[in-house]
Amino acid sequence: MKAKAIVAVMVMMVLGIGLTLVYNITDAGAKRMATLTHIKGTVKVKAPDSAEWAAATDRMVVNEGDEIKTSAGSSAIIKMDDGSMVKIGPLAKMKIEALGKSGRNNKTDIGVSIGKSWQRVNKLSSDSSFNVKTPTAVAGVRGTFFSSEVEQSSDSTFDCFDGAVDVGSINDPSNTVPLTAGYRTQVAPGSNPSQPSAIPQDELQNGQEGFSNSEAAMATYDLQISVSPQVVKPGENATVSLQVFKDGQPMRQEVAVKLTLSGGATFTDTGENTKEVNTDDQGAATLEVTSSSNETVTVSAELRIKVQQ
Repeated sequence: MKAKAIVAVMVMMVLGIGLTLVYNITDAGAKRMATLTHIKGTVKVKAPDSAEWAAATDRMVVNEGDEIKTSAGSSAIIKMDDGSMVKIGPLAKMKIEALGKSGRNNKTDIGVSIGKSWQRVNKLSSDSSFNVKTPTAVAGVRGTFFSSEVEQSSDSTFDCFDGAVDVGSINDPSNTVPLTAGYRTQVAPGSNPSQPSAIPQDELQNGQEGFSNSEAAMATYDLQISVSPQVVKPGENATVSLQVFKDGQPMRQEVAVKLTLSGGATFTDTGENTKEVNTDDQGAATLEVTSSSNETVTVSAELRIKVQQ
């Protein structure tokens, strides 16, 4: 039986930050999905066949047709199965309109009805697509970092921070305006996108920090820990197993992890409740623990990863 593991994951950035996302290539015809993470405040999800909004939980799977909304001061990151990520900001509402797949080509459509979101899109194959739709516009990308914001008036603003974005009117999506890094366009109801203009420097920096490199890097990694048996009896041992993931796939390298045990539990080889451990080259490790009394052991973990520029 696996005990509940309390995992507090921290990612240490060294020598700057450069995101290197990997693809999760699944079998043709397999159902795609996305995962909610880094939930802050009040975030709710509604399935297409439900009238009720349910509270979002960390690592919650969201599917095609699901809607997500946030309250004031709230946000969440949606991790796609191809490594792309969307952050939904406060007082926003969006819908996962499409999570399609044909062979190795993915189709992702995100509908944003109100509020601000940031998109970090992994480089796509030639026949894949990633679109963000608002009440007035549609933006198509192949690999970039940009934001979209929908105001109460339904005016839409798109800011590009890296790569390129093609923005068109919802009424005429084929008539697009190309955005490059550092530029924005606005689309009013019934109008074509405005000509790109440079984002003011202070707004550019604030916009980029809305979904910072460090936050995106941390969202790339995940850590799963189990303890077996669930209850450790005096003089007996339990096994702690851990696996580090990157974009939903096991890490293919050694990773440093600092583990701390709850209560009176200790690692059998050191007699201490804290231990620094290096995983194997598949991001996995197992350790033996014991306790002087009957105890359900939980584990907190600090994940240390060097992310180079």
